Amino acid sequence: MITFQMPEFSLPTSMMGSAPALQLQQKTVAMFMAIPQVMATRIWNLASMPMDTDTQQKEIQTMISEKEKAFIESIGDINSQIIASQLALGKQWMNDWQRLMSGNHNAFSNFGKHIDSETIKIMDKGISPYAKTVQANKMRLVY
Repeated sequence: MITFQMPEFSLPTSMMGSAPALQLQQKTVAMFMAIPQVMATRIWNLASMPMDTDTQQKEIQTMISEKEKAFIESIGDINSQIIASQLALGKQWMNDWQRLMSGNHNAFSNFGKHIDSETIKIMDKGISPYAKTVQANKMRLVY
């Protein structure tokens, strides 16, 4: 396996987000760092193996089908999370509205945080199938 060193960096404290946001960032960076390793290893394996078209075609078909599968899973997961997030935000909106009617003038003060939280859940659902596929390929190609 061809390996690259992951750069060390840290975010300024003003850019630090919630724990789910940081986990999403870490998952995304790890995936983006693994993609070139997986691609380079696959291309190297294809280029260095004997001209056995069946084996090469199988590897190429596997690469294509993995991307299709991850895309379909991602779209399905995003859509289901969007519906769940809409329901959660609708419920929160109604709770805040009731609190406002009872005299709490700060009822909607945290609604932006709820929107951010649901947005992170949607993005996480979208990136997870790709991250799983890349990590599985990285592990498979190491051995």
